[in-house]
Amino acid sequence: MKQILIATTNPGKIMTAKKILARLGYEGLSFADLDLKLEEPEETKLTAEEIAAEKALGYARQFKDLPVLARDDTNVLIGVSEEDDPKNHNKEFVARKMGKYSDENGEKVFAGIAHKYGGELPVRFDWGYALAWHDGDEIKVVSALATTGIDKTKIVEKISPKKVPGFCFAPVMQVLIDGEWKYDSELTEEDSWKAYWGIQADTIKGLIDKM
Repeated sequence: MKQILIATTNPGKIMTAKKILARLGYEGLSFADLDLKLEEPEETKLTAEEIAAEKALGYARQFKDLPVLARDDTNVLIGVSEEDDPKNHNKEFVARKMGKYSDENGEKVFAGIAHKYGGELPVRFDWGYALAWHDGDEIKVVSALATTGIDKTKIVEKISPKKVPGFCFAPVMQVLIDGEWKYDSELTEEDSWKAYWGIQADTIKGLIDKM
């Protein structure tokens, strides 16, 4: 089976990437799987796709044995004021509001924003993906964007007791699955494929096809 390096230390992102890559016929390997210690590239771009490309290229410069898959997530809260807009930088936004970032603080901040706007708020999620690999002396990188519709995802003020480590939105976000709103943190694997993973799998396959 062909192998791809998953360029993140986030447990949730590693799990998702491994499941998606396995369905595409690839083995996804984390830094821990390969006992790698790579320096995290600096993020200077603005969009999810641009940041993912920046990450993939930065890690590929440090590791040439496998193609490198990077991901960056951004979210757009629909209809909020400037002060309530995280502008695609959730951790920094939460830290400003609460003094420091933690998953629990993130839940509280975004549940509070939902409360402020009537109890729920439409949100669009973008996943930027990029794949970088060595072609002789050259590093090539391709990128693409996967996204959800704002009619299928929302944040709500009531926090689910079930958590997803590394993803503060999960206990305050609901997703429309087969006509029913479900908390992201409570989705089954089948639900996740319907809501997110299928879209992301198609995006990643498009990148692999260009390699």
